[in-house]
Amino acid sequence: MLKGAIYLFAFSSFLFGCAAQMAHPPPPPPSQTVPLPDPKASETSLRKEEIELMQKEEAKEDGQKEEKIVLKSEVPVEPLLLPDIAITDLFLNSKKRLVIAMDNKGNGSFPLGAGNLRLWVDGQLKGSYPLSSLSDQSFLLPKGSLTFTTPLTISGRREIRACLDTSPEVRESSRENKDLTRILEGLPVGPDIAVRDLELTEDLELDIVLSNVGEVDLRKGVILRVRIFVNNQKISEFDHFTSEALKAHLGNRYTLSPPYGVGIGGTSRVKVSISTRLSSDDVFLENNVLERTFIVYPFRMEPQEREEFAFFVSPSHSKDGDQARKVKAEARWDGGGSSLMLSFSGPGHLNNVPTLSGRSPLKIEFPIPFEKVQKESGWTVSIATLGGKRVKGHIIIQHP
Repeated sequence: MLKGAIYLFAFSSFLFGCAAQMAHPPPPPPSQTVPLPDPKASETSLRKEEIELMQKEEAKEDGQKEEKIVLKSEVPVEPLLLPDIAITDLFLNSKKRLVIAMDNKGNGSFPLGAGNLRLWVDGQLKGSYPLSSLSDQSFLLPKGSLTFTTPLTISGRREIRACLDTSPEVRESSRENKDLTRILEGLPVGPDIAVRDLELTEDLELDIVLSNVGEVDLRKGVILRVRIFVNNQKISEFDHFTSEALKAHLGNRYTLSPPYGVGIGGTSRVKVSISTRLSSDDVFLENNVLERTFIVYPFRMEPQEREEFAFFVSPSHSKDGDQARKVKAEARWDGGGSSLMLSFSGPGHLNNVPTLSGRSPLKIEFPIPFEKVQKESGWTVSIATLGGKRVKGHIIIQHP
């Protein structure tokens, strides 16, 4: 009974609520307008997205490229080591001989055999020297320095120019600083006596040839003190009065003979020195001495006969110029005008050494390459009769 009353009450409340809602319905929710899509805006948005995507892809690729570049740059690359030889100074030593200072400013060694030095005095070319002839070294190391003492002696106040020529086959980091000019004060201006040559007379006795390489003539009547050594023994010493002037700048050759003949035979090392009483008569003394080796071969030959004579040239480190590195040879004979042929052979290939033929005397003179002067070398001189008569004579050889 009670349950039925409860159900009846609940059902009545439900009906009452529904009636109230129907009498006062709730307000409708606010209307929402849904915009239609704009095709242009969609297209613009799509393009922006595509552009942003492309930019991201390009940035990614650029990053990869930069990474590759960084990786490549991390690989070590060895630099090319090149020399750079330059003239840094010109000066005179205590004997007023020209000295050249050079530096290798590069990072590679410079082969001295690939360089040549040319020297001018007051605008006149006075010498051209391979660098290898001015140094015992083969290479100038990187950042290294060398000084070369040249054969050139300076007198008076002179403009000196040095120019370095290097082989184009040798690559250098720079071709600059290879030309330098200086004003240098040399020896006092005056006569400069030099022993220029030694000769043998027809009787195979010694004659001495002098010249004046100075700036001023040497007057007639100057007293010279002469000393002669043969195989390290003093053979003669005497005073000589000049019978004529010695002209400046090698203007003439002056020949003097010892008052008592000095005969030369076989193999003889001959040394001659000259001095003056007054220092003003000879301003430079270093060229007052000359040493030469004489080799005298006697020969007697039948018609159409040939003979060979061997000799050796000892090492010489002299840098006194061409005179100290020359071989001179002469063939003299009797035989009624018969003709002979004279020829030389030596180590390696010899340039400008002709074969001579003719009547007595036959004379020949040629330089020895510097590299052959620095070590002992063997030489051969050949002589052959061309006529039909017997001949008798001597071969005379001089070498440093």
